[in-house]
Amino acid sequence: MWICLLVVLVAIGAISPVDGIAEPSPPTSVSTATPPPSDMAATLPDEASTHRRNDDAPSPGAAPRQSSLLAAVLRYAIWILGSLAAIAIATLLWSSLLQRQVTQRTRQLQRELNERRQAETALRESEARFRDVTEAASDWIWEMNDNLRFTYLSERFYALTGIAPQHVLGRARWELAAGDLAGNPQKWRRHRRLLEQRQPFRDFVYQTRLSTHGEGRYLKVSGKPIHDAGGQFRGYRGTGTDITEQVKAEMALHESELRLRRIIDLVPHMIFAKDRYGHFLLANRATAAAYDMTIEALTNHSHRLVHGADEEVERMLADDLEVIESGVSKLIAEEAFTDHTGHTRTMQTIKIPFVEPGLNETAVLGISIDITEQKHAKEEVARMRLYLRNIIDSMPSILIGVDPWGYITVLNQPAEEVSGLSWETAQGRFFGDVFPQLESQFEQVRQAIHLGQPIKTPRMTFDVGGELHYADVMVYPLMAESAGGAVIRMDDVTARVRIESMMVQTEKMLSVGGLAAGMAHEINNPLGVIMQGSQNILRRIDPDMPQNREAAAAIDADLHRINRYLAERGILHFLEGIREAGARAAKIVADMLSFSRRSESHFALVDLEDMLETVLRLAASDYDLKKKYDFRRIAIERDYDPALRLMYCDKTEIEQVILNLLKNAAQAMADDGTPSPTIVLRTRREPD
Repeated sequence: MWICLLVVLVAIGAISPVDGIAEPSPPTSVSTATPPPSDMAATLPDEASTHRRNDDAPSPGAAPRQSSLLAAVLRYAIWILGSLAAIAIATLLWSSLLQRQVTQRTRQLQRELNERRQAETALRESEARFRDVTEAASDWIWEMNDNLRFTYLSERFYALTGIAPQHVLGRARWELAAGDLAGNPQKWRRHRRLLEQRQPFRDFVYQTRLSTHGEGRYLKVSGKPIHDAGGQFRGYRGTGTDITEQVKAEMALHESELRLRRIIDLVPHMIFAKDRYGHFLLANRATAAAYDMTIEALTNHSHRLVHGADEEVERMLADDLEVIESGVSKLIAEEAFTDHTGHTRTMQTIKIPFVEPGLNETAVLGISIDITEQKHAKEEVARMRLYLRNIIDSMPSILIGVDPWGYITVLNQPAEEVSGLSWETAQGRFFGDVFPQLESQFEQVRQAIHLGQPIKTPRMTFDVGGELHYADVMVYPLMAESAGGAVIRMDDVTARVRIESMMVQTEKMLSVGGLAAGMAHEINNPLGVIMQGSQNILRRIDPDMPQNREAAAAIDADLHRINRYLAERGILHFLEGIREAGARAAKIVADMLSFSRRSESHFALVDLEDMLETVLRLAASDYDLKKKYDFRRIAIERDYDPALRLMYCDKTEIEQVILNLLKNAAQAMADDGTPSPTIVLRTRREPD
C-alpha cells in the first residue's frame, strides 16, 4: 500500500507546472518571461495594486489572465505538496525499514546480553559458593612449584594468619620458619626428605614469625604432589590451618599444670590422691615430707607400705573406701597421724571423691591440715575463757555484755542472780527485756558506742520489793574494731547513798550543834542574870545579914515579919525554884557546850556514872517532831556496878555511842507505841 501511494505521488510530482496551460500575451508593461513561483508570488501584490489603481479603466483581457494566473499558482502548490508528501512518505518508509532492522538487531543483542548475563551470574554464583566454602572452612589452599616455592595462597590465608601473601609467595616453607628450624632440625630434615621423595604428607606443624603483629603463628599443613598429563612433577598442592590458639591453649594448659604443681607444693598442708587400692596417684611436697620420701617415689606407691602405724593406715584406707563407694565427701574433724619420726600429730582431713582422668574410675582426693597447734591454742582459749569467766563472776558488780543493737552477749553471775536467767538463756535477748530497770539506758549504749567513750548514769533509782534502791550505771564501749557493742556495769549503791545521807544529816547536826553552842553561850548570860538575881533577892531578905537589918531599921521594917509573909505566900519557894531551874539549865547548857565542842580523840580515865548522867541530860533535851517522841516521857532505870566506876576510854566517842543508843531506843519505842516506855542503864564488866 505504501509503495502504490509512493508511485502516485511521484507521478503527480512529475507533472510540469506549465504543462497544458496557454500563457496569454502579457501587456506591454509586463515582462513576457514567466517568473519563478516565488518571484511571481512576490510580484502579485504589486500587480494587484496596479490593477486597483487602474480600476477606473479595466482592461478587456484582465479576467482571462487572472484565471490563468490562479491556475498556475494552484499547479505550483500541488506540485510542492506532492513533492513534500513524496519526501515524507519516502522518509517514513526508510525509517520503518531502519527501525525493523534496528529492532531485529536489538533483540539479537538482548538475547546475547541475557545469555552472557546468565553465564556471568552462574559464574559469580559458582565463585561465591566456592568463596563461601573457602571462607567458612578453617583451612586455606596453597600451591608450590617444582622448586618447592609457594606460587599460590587462597584469600583465607591472610584472614586466618594475618600474614600478607607477598611475604610468602616465592619462598620455601623452611625459609619462613628460621626459629623453628633451628629449634627442631630433625623434624625439618624428615619433612624435606618427604618432599624430595615427592611423597604426600599430613599434619606437619611448624612456627612462623611473619605475623604482622610480630607474634609467632603455629601452622599445620597437609599436601600431595602435583603431576601434569605426562606425569611430570609440577609441585605440591594442599591445605593449611592456623593452630596458634590451639597450641597456645595446650601451652597454657601445660603451664597451668606446672603452676598448679608449684602451688600445691607450696601449700604447707598434705594434699594427696589415692585409688581404691590405696596407691598414691598424687602427692604434694608436704605429703612426701611426712613420709620422708620424694614426690616421684611416693607416687604409685601403696599407702600400707609407707605408713608405719598399722591401725592408722587401716582406718585411713577404710575412710578412703567409704568416700569412693558412697560418692560423698567426708570431713574428719580430728584424726591422729604418725609421721616418719614417730611424732603423732592431730590432723583435720577432708576427703572428696573424683573420677580419675583417663581411667573412668573413682578415686579420693584428700587434704589434711595439721591442727595440733590450733588444738592446743583452742584448749588455751577455753582455759582463758574459763579464767575470765571466773574473774567477771567474782566481781560484785552486775556486768552485761551487749552488741550494737542491745542484744545480750554475756552475763556474769551477779547479773544472772538478779535476772533469774542463765547466760545461755539470756543470750540473744534484748537487755531491756531481761533487765527492765535498765531499758532507759539503750540510748546511752548507742551513744557510748558511737562516741567511743564511757557514759555514766549516777544514782539511777529502781524498785526492789517495794523498796527504793539506787544504782550507778556505767556503759563502756568495746574498743576492738571487730568486737562492737558495749559492757554495762551496774553497782547497787543504796547503802552508800544511805550512808551519804547520814553523813549529810551528821553535817547538819554538826551545824545545829554549832548553832546550839552559840545559843548556849547566849542563853548563859540571861541564865546568869536570873540565877544571880534570885540569889541576891534571897540574900537581901536574909535577917541574919547585918546590912539587911540596918537597912530595915532605917525604914522601920521588920525582916522577920517580911520573911514570914514571903514564906506564907510561897515567894521564897518561888525564888528557890527559880534559882534551882536556872542552875539546872546552866548545867544542861554546860553539858551541851562540852558535847558539841570538837576535840581530838584521846583516851583517859572517865567516871562512867557521871558520863551516863551527862548523856541522859542531853537525851532528855531531845524532841523529834518527825518521830513524835519526847525522851522526858521515858522512865530511866539505873543499874550501875559500884565496882565499875572508872573506865579508861575516849569520853567523846563513848558519849556519842550511848547517845545514839538512847535515841534509837526512844524512836523504836515511839514507833511501837509502847504505853510505858522504859530504858534500863546497866554497867557490867564482861570477862575477857
